[in-house]
Amino acid sequence: MTRRAGLTPMAHFVLRASDGDAPLPELADAWLRAGKQQSRLDQALPALARALADLVADGLVEVRRFRTWPAGWDGGALVDGDRLDADTRHPGTWLPGPARDGLLVARLTARGREHR
Repeated sequence: MTRRAGLTPMAHFVLRASDGDAPLPELADAWLRAGKQQSRLDQALPALARALADLVADGLVEVRRFRTWPAGWDGGALVDGDRLDADTRHPGTWLPGPARDGLLVARLTARGREHR
C-alpha cells in the first residue's frame, strides 16, 4: 500500500483497517492490539476520532450508524461532519457492547480504495 501524502500514521491505520466494514470498537481494539504509539484507549481516542473525521472529509471513508449489526450497508444512516465529531468524542462510541445510539461503522469509499 502506498501512503497518501499528508495523512498521519493514525489516518493510514484507519484507512487500512476500514477495508471492509469496520465498527469503531473494532478499530479501537485493532489499534491497541497493534501496539501502536498509544497503549491506552483514552489516549488513542482523540487521534482515532480526528483521523476518522479527516478521512471522511477527504471522501476516503464513509461512516454509517446501525441499530443492529451486522446489517446491509444501505440500512445504516450516514454520519459525517459535526455529528461525526460529536459522536466520536464519546468513549462509549469506541467501546464494545450495546451502543446507546447505534453502532458506528466505517467503510472505504471507492475513492479510498484508489488511495490504498
